[in-house]
Amino acid sequence: MQTQNKILNYFSLLKKRGIIGKSYLFIGDDFSIVKDIAKLINCTNDAEHFCNTCWDCSNIERYAHPDLFMLKPETLTITIENIKQAQQFLRLKSFRAQKKVLVIEDAQNMGEASANAFLKTLEEPPKNSLIAICASRIDSLIPTIVSRCNKIFLPPQENKTEDSRFTQILGFLKGERPVFKDRKDFLSFIWSLNLVLRDAFLFSLGRNNRLLRFSDCEIILENIRIKNVNTYCAAIKDILEIYANGATINENLALNLIRERIL
Repeated sequence: MQTQNKILNYFSLLKKRGIIGKSYLFIGDDFSIVKDIAKLINCTNDAEHFCNTCWDCSNIERYAHPDLFMLKPETLTITIENIKQAQQFLRLKSFRAQKKVLVIEDAQNMGEASANAFLKTLEEPPKNSLIAICASRIDSLIPTIVSRCNKIFLPPQENKTEDSRFTQILGFLKGERPVFKDRKDFLSFIWSLNLVLRDAFLFSLGRNNRLLRFSDCEIILENIRIKNVNTYCAAIKDILEIYANGATINENLALNLIRERIL
């Protein structure tokens, strides 16, 4: 929930400054926040994020808003016909919303032909529109789709407590091999490790952050070789790529790569 609030705060700031992008790629396994972003963008009341009571919010919540189009494949593949329907929606004049919102669910099932058919729309999106592409795997999308979107990495649904996850990360940084009950648990570990590295870097700069609440935070700092911004950015980039491709990547290969980067 905390991460979702940060994402909503981010889009709220973009809205206030009038700089919301036209296309976003959401990577993760829970995309419920995308509907909230659509409400935030089009809410007509003066609320922190969205009021959930105005006409626009209410109809977006029920997926009944004429300026919201949810593209979800009826079969295992997003077809060219599906893409044509989405393009037709974007060509229509907005009914009343500030931004028309197209949401493409299960975008990892978009074949190369469908993706290429959508590229022109993605390169030149209609004015006052937002395209939200939702995928569980980034490696299943063609590079030109990925490169044309702002990327938002969504956290996995977490079952473990923060303390137990922190203990697992601490063991990894000491050289232990973590054991995961399933692929989802592995992805949750990678996501949490990314947050720990971020906080370790901020701590090294002398800024307040949540690592100060842990008695063993100095052990983490002793084991992480993040000495400068470039090293930090490179390490985080690799970890986010592992997270984005986590459905298929080899766990041992991923963990060894992370060790080489930060230990």
